[in-house]
Amino acid sequence: MQQLEQVTMGRYHILRRLARGGMADIYLARDVETDQVVAVKLVNVGAGEYYERFRSEVKAQAALKHEHILPVLDDGEFDSWYYLVMPYIEHGTLSERIKKGTFSLDEADQVLAQLAQALQYAHDKGIVHRDIKPSNVLMQDGTHAYLADFGLVKRVGEDNGLTLTGFLIGTPEYMAPELAEQEATPCSDVYALGVLLYQMLTGRVPFKGNTPIAVYLRHIRDIPEPPSLLNPLIPSEVEQVIIRALEKDPQKRFQSASDLYQAYARALALADERRRGLESIVTQAVHLSYGRPRVAIVQQKHRVFRGRFLFTMFLLPFLLVTIPILFYFCFNSNGWNSTIKGANAAPPSIHLQHVSSSPASIKPTVLHHPSPTPTAPPKKRVSAHATSPLKTSHYNPPVNIVPTTGRATGDEGGNHNGNDKGYGHKKDK
Repeated sequence: MQQLEQVTMGRYHILRRLARGGMADIYLARDVETDQVVAVKLVNVGAGEYYERFRSEVKAQAALKHEHILPVLDDGEFDSWYYLVMPYIEHGTLSERIKKGTFSLDEADQVLAQLAQALQYAHDKGIVHRDIKPSNVLMQDGTHAYLADFGLVKRVGEDNGLTLTGFLIGTPEYMAPELAEQEATPCSDVYALGVLLYQMLTGRVPFKGNTPIAVYLRHIRDIPEPPSLLNPLIPSEVEQVIIRALEKDPQKRFQSASDLYQAYARALALADERRRGLESIVTQAVHLSYGRPRVAIVQQKHRVFRGRFLFTMFLLPFLLVTIPILFYFCFNSNGWNSTIKGANAAPPSIHLQHVSSSPASIKPTVLHHPSPTPTAPPKKRVSAHATSPLKTSHYNPPVNIVPTTGRATGDEGGNHNGNDKGYGHKKDK
């Protein structure tokens, strides 16, 4: 194609080429009357069928007045060129945005809503786009979507004679399976919109191949890979919407672009509700598992500390009073010590001697186990208390004084028949 940089076509001064296609080029130009920067699409009038198709595109797009359909500013002929003037969208196409990364569910919702509105508007006007793909969606400021390039547009039920026998019209990656045998319908545009949604959320198209016909055959016979396997963040509710939009049978598919978007919006709401429910359950579980035991443990520790504190407060005064008393009795009281010694020092045997004025002299003997010897009954049992008082300790127990018979010793000797005048101590054996 002839280079047209720095050429002025009527009121439009060509600056540079933006894109190049098979039979058409797009240039950046400036409107010399308004000083507005615009995009100009040019097709040579000698291109035959492509020239006729381009004129059909201009006519169809000019008839569609919608906020999400790229408007036609001007059209006409200059020398051997037919041109279409459109607003220049600086931020590129949806295809460029997808290359940067997958969309979030909300971002995809925003783009899908705009494209569904534009496509539904065109379908209501009886126009089928037939070439919906990311490169035909322009993004202004990265958020406002414009549906563009109606070059393959076709009116429903109308044969404009521009489709050649044996040729498929469209881009294989986005073509519905029924187009191999049937004319394009709004359902085929819905299929392409479903492929676009699949690509926004996963970053890739459902089917790829080495050739265009290999790609299209996969649309006819293969089941697309579940998008959640490529992007785990896609909830099951949204996945079901995408799978239905890609149904092989047009009757099982969404019957309009509006139906597709409404189903997607409901799926988002259900997924969000389910997510909040799960978060609520998890929050309650965490509260029950960690919150209450921690409070209980803190309360229990507080109670234990308080109990120990009170016990210590009662114990200290008791010890402060008791310990000095114990020290006083142990180290400063002789009475206490003598009492303890008197209680514990009981002699094993006590010998008492008594000098009486009576002719008989008695020497009592104290036995540990008072059991009298059964040799001969005593003629006379004399109690020591009856004869004279004994000088004993007030704590000493009473003693039994048993007279013994036998030979006297020393000056108080006597015979063995009991007529002697003295008594001897019984020797301990």
